[in-house]
Amino acid sequence: MNTKLELGKQSIHELEKQITDLKSRVAAQDIELTRVSTAISEKTNTLSNLLDQIHALDIDMYVKRDMTKACLKLLETEKIEKRLNIELTESDSFFLSKLQKRHPNLNQRELRISLLVKLNYDTIEIARSTGISTRGMESIRYRMHKKLGLGKHESIKTYLSDLSTSFHA
Repeated sequence: MNTKLELGKQSIHELEKQITDLKSRVAAQDIELTRVSTAISEKTNTLSNLLDQIHALDIDMYVKRDMTKACLKLLETEKIEKRLNIELTESDSFFLSKLQKRHPNLNQRELRISLLVKLNYDTIEIARSTGISTRGMESIRYRMHKKLGLGKHESIKTYLSDLSTSFHA
């Protein structure tokens, strides 16, 4: 009887430690999310101010148009970033956690890209939001394909979608 009681106490202690660890991780991730959200807001404000300044410049209209296009493209990237922060649901967090457990060799960027692929973002949008070239994104997907252990004709998108739906079943 004492042995069972002692094992129960040990189990409770281990669970309490796990809860404390998880609360710590959640708090750290909340801080990181706040930092990222603040940085995105600051960049968006700066880009908007820059756009206003470009409109006020007395320069060649073609140069002004190109500068405006570049700013608008950067602002669109910031909007995508904001959307991603909003769209991260509990099921997305669960998906990332399970994906990381199943494939511990994936780094943080690859996990983020996996989530974006699962959310149906295309390669260009993902490249823009991660700040890399489209070609760089293709290289990352190629390496991810190998890390996920997929065959030559297997799709990352299909694999991640199947993985996601299998979590909910």
